Amino acid sequence: MQPEPFDLNDIQHEPSDEQLAGLMQSVAAEAKHRAEVAQAALMQRLREEIVAANVIRIPA
Repeated sequence: MQPEPFDLNDIQHEPSDEQLAGLMQSVAAEAKHRAEVAQAALMQRLREEIVAANVIRIPA
């Protein structure tokens, strides 16, 4: 079932609690996804930096 669209700027017709809950769920899911992507990118960069640092090191 497709939720009924609404305009958050329309003060004459405010969204229902269900519509706001759905919007908040969507925003939370998108934020979680973006955080996971950012964390994966950070971890990959850290791994690459560690490898590069180990290659540069010259044993004494």
